[in-house]
Amino acid sequence: MCNDALASNEETPNHMIVWLDFQIGRREDYQRLKAAFSSTANLNNVNPIRLIDKDDDAINRTVGFEEVKFEGVNFLLAAFTNVECCVEFLQNNQDKKIFFITSGQIGRAAVPLIMLRCKNIFIDPVTNEPYQSIYVFCHDINRNADWMRQYLDYLAPPFVFDKDLLLRLIRDIADCFVVESKRLLAAKPPNNSAAYNRLNWAYTLYDR
Repeated sequence: MCNDALASNEETPNHMIVWLDFQIGRREDYQRLKAAFSSTANLNNVNPIRLIDKDDDAINRTVGFEEVKFEGVNFLLAAFTNVECCVEFLQNNQDKKIFFITSGQIGRAAVPLIMLRCKNIFIDPVTNEPYQSIYVFCHDINRNADWMRQYLDYLAPPFVFDKDLLLRLIRDIADCFVVESKRLLAAKPPNNSAAYNRLNWAYTLYDR
């Protein structure tokens, strides 16, 4: 379910978590949830912050638009409250692997716009198959079922609880690294070092 990996010595970020929500995009809201995502996806953090963590200092160090580099690959968490700004950001980063999170309410407006302007972000360039890397977080799934049905090929199952969304996202990131590793090994010539690194990242995330 993944775009081709960058070579290990490239510096441009290739993996991003993009979060669009009226509340979550604000720095002062949902800080523990954002901190859990950013710290768990950061493989340099050997003690990921759990959703029930109460260490405010640790939260403040991890939340926000933080770019983390590990073995030449960066991971970025970007948050937005404005649909147009978010879609423009996605359009400008169509060469990246995007894991996109939104709420049911704002997703109703955002997802159709994304599919219109930059649908290819969520299509595997090798297999030409869609992958489910759009995550909808909402408390009332039935209210949003009508628009979500139109994009089932691109959406992960909707989530009511933040912990479930977190676990699914981290698993999908790990799966992505496994796919990248296989493609790097199949390349001519194979990039064994980069493939090995991605397998290590995947195993670390699976262990979370």
